[in-house]
Amino acid sequence: SYPRSGTTWLRFLLYETLTGEDARFGDIRSAVPSVGKQADARAVLGDEGRLVQTHERFYDRDRKVVYAVRDARSVVVSEYSWQQRLRVYPGTLDAFVEDFIRGRSNPWGSWGDHIDFWRNSECARKGLLHQVRYEDLRSDTENVFRGVLEFLEADVDAERVRAAIQSNSLQGMRAKEDRAKQEGWRPTVRGDIRFVNTGTTAGWRTKLSPEQVTRLEERFGPTMRSLGYL
Repeated sequence: SYPRSGTTWLRFLLYETLTGEDARFGDIRSAVPSVGKQADARAVLGDEGRLVQTHERFYDRDRKVVYAVRDARSVVVSEYSWQQRLRVYPGTLDAFVEDFIRGRSNPWGSWGDHIDFWRNSECARKGLLHQVRYEDLRSDTENVFRGVLEFLEADVDAERVRAAIQSNSLQGMRAKEDRAKQEGWRPTVRGDIRFVNTGTTAGWRTKLSPEQVTRLEERFGPTMRSLGYL
């Protein structure tokens, strides 16, 4: 996924569903690690299959890809908050929006280029890419998440799926974040900005100015339309 597209939530859901264990911040990397940290990852799918999370635009062999997308207007607001939380971006939201539009807000390029890469990739042409809109996962969690599990050919009991969804609701995720902070998780970040934010799908409406929205829609309009965001 592009950063701040709901990947952490999806990782928590997958971890808890496939392992039957409580998903906790810091622990999910044992079964759903970021790329580069997968050497000792646990096998959680059939035939010793593993799950690896990445923001990179790279595909070198046949493998299934679950690709999470989110409205660019929501992503820019969420990423700005996240970078302020980590104390890596001291500038204004207006300046950040311009960096985001130019693909300079993070090492992974622009939102539109990232989506175009994966939707036109070899895995997409071969039917090995399963796209998940964050907004759909939020509004119809069980059915959309079941689609992910079916794509991964993961045979999981329905009750376990429902339990994982309940455990990792917005309130559940926030409670896990609070518990992790009490246990010393990421002590150097700003305590006044949460990692698990509001979870809204249209919070950008109260965060972005009309001018910022126009700039984003002018830059990413075709891609946003193709995804149903315009």
